[in-house]
Amino acid sequence: MRSLRPEGALSGFGQPGATEVKRLAALLLLAFLAACAHRAGPGTADEVMQADRDFAARAAAVGIQAAFVEYAAPDAMLLRAGVGPIRGRQAIGESFAGTEKANLAWAPEAAETAASGELAYTWGWYTLSADGKTSTGNYVSIWRRIDGHWRYVIDLGVPAPRP
Repeated sequence: MRSLRPEGALSGFGQPGATEVKRLAALLLLAFLAACAHRAGPGTADEVMQADRDFAARAAAVGIQAAFVEYAAPDAMLLRAGVGPIRGRQAIGESFAGTEKANLAWAPEAAETAASGELAYTWGWYTLSADGKTSTGNYVSIWRRIDGHWRYVIDLGVPAPRP
């Protein structure tokens, strides 16, 4: 019986050669990698609450000064009673000089994130113990997601009695 197909037409169809196998393998690998790759999704309120808790734990572990520098965005700003804005990591670190024996503890009460998932805020209560005195207040921190990590961009603390 004679083939209805001219000689050489569609040669190798159904019987892949080495080049076709390599192409197919490369395409399958690319498809697999594309399926596995994912962009970090928008941040959630739970994530920023956890970042704030981690920040507080870090302050307890390594000290207030080190934690406030570590968790600050490069352009971070602190707002404190009696002083103007404290801008940037270096100035923030300097503002906490002499706090080695102080204890600052806080916990977020709530958080909310922007629809983009790149900005958020937390607020809560803090307790500061230093030089045998204890004071309380509340705070609000505005956070920005930078390279997948939450960093505060503005931190504001206000002395206030706890209810």
